[in-house]
Amino acid sequence: MIVRRRWGWTFAIAALSLFGSVNDFGTPARAQVQRSGEPSEASPPNLTGDWGGVRSYLERNGITFTLNYTNDFLANIGGGIKPGAIGLGVFQPQLDLDLEKLAGWEGGKFHTHGLITHGPFFSPTYLGNILAVSNLEAGPVARLYSFWYQQNAFNDRLSVRAGLMSADSLFLQSKTAANFINNGISWPEFLAANLPAGGPAYPLPDPGIRVQIKPLDEMAFQAAVFSGDPSGRNGSNQSLPLPTGTVISFRGGAFLIAEASYLPNQGKDAKGLPGAYRIGAWYHTSPRFGDQRFDNTGLSLANPLSTGIPFDHIGDGGVYGVIDQMLYRVRGTDDQGLSAFVRAGGVPNDRNLINFYADGGLLYKGLIPHRPEDKIGVAAAYARVGNNARGLDSDIGFFSNSFYPVRSGETMVEMMYQAQLAPWWMVQPEVQYIIRPGGGVLNSDGGLRPNAWVIAIRSALSF
Repeated sequence: MIVRRRWGWTFAIAALSLFGSVNDFGTPARAQVQRSGEPSEASPPNLTGDWGGVRSYLERNGITFTLNYTNDFLANIGGGIKPGAIGLGVFQPQLDLDLEKLAGWEGGKFHTHGLITHGPFFSPTYLGNILAVSNLEAGPVARLYSFWYQQNAFNDRLSVRAGLMSADSLFLQSKTAANFINNGISWPEFLAANLPAGGPAYPLPDPGIRVQIKPLDEMAFQAAVFSGDPSGRNGSNQSLPLPTGTVISFRGGAFLIAEASYLPNQGKDAKGLPGAYRIGAWYHTSPRFGDQRFDNTGLSLANPLSTGIPFDHIGDGGVYGVIDQMLYRVRGTDDQGLSAFVRAGGVPNDRNLINFYADGGLLYKGLIPHRPEDKIGVAAAYARVGNNARGLDSDIGFFSNSFYPVRSGETMVEMMYQAQLAPWWMVQPEVQYIIRPGGGVLNSDGGLRPNAWVIAIRSALSF
């Protein structure tokens, strides 16, 4: 209780200091975490200004530099493995080239940026949970995070992108969900927990090619193929440490994903409320998706006679859906009001730790008078442990003739307030509550891992 109160007071003082200062600024912040597929907007607000006119000159000629730094303070104040707090962060220098402005090459765009992270892992150390608290958690790494060329044609109805990139910035997208920091919401766990090295997503990009067709303003279709294992290994879904440097791999099979989107009321003059409705499917060709219960001879992996080598399944796949809808808009504004999102996806039980995932949430922009850019929101996510992984838990209890809990699933609730302190600075204090960390497992002392409370403060700056 002493530890809980101490961190609670720390968070309260920080939050009061924060909100005491927000009225000194009246312009919206746009500093956000950049995923590897997101080109920077022209003339993004930034702390260092126009560099004596150099920045605006370069942008008029198709060259945009962006320097983003995001850091999180995270504290487990109770539950999980043990209480504790850390700081971590990521620096992302980016370069975007508009080749039409720069060289007269119509529809051509080039994007690249680096990734430099610092700080230890928080969730594995203090929580032992499935849905990592922060979408910045990567350990200390430095790598080339993206390097791609995109060609648009037919008045942007066709777009082809190829190079080093990630799927998490292109597929399963929700503008509402993007405001929350839990990593399960950033890259849903039915993919992150099951694909080799977590799939082509933060913090590991992958060589790939994406084709997008937009026959109508309200319809879009896209499909992509990525190299199968962004870590450079052989496409196994077994959990292994990730590399810390740049990896450009063509090993481990191939990851294919396709998505159809219905996008009503996206134009500025649209009378209805904007929304996005997506359905998608994916398939991975690797022959090394290890079974979650049985070995290569058909015995349970918990059996003392087992080889300890999981049976390998050929391929893996799944389906998903996304709903992102504005529910209420303040009269006379473009985007102030209430929005909601819901996403869900499923995969086979036998070769996947998480066989079903769902999340959803609500976000209100401009709730507080004179703070039109601030946002307040709540979201929840649920990851279900697959039947074969549950069966292995039962087998462990049977063969050990002792109590061993059968995992069910993990639930996370995130409550946040996003304060736009300046055009180039965003601060987001929040609380997360994790129910059954790890799905319902034992701590080292033999007791069940208790539900956990986490407080966090994110700060994002654009230089």
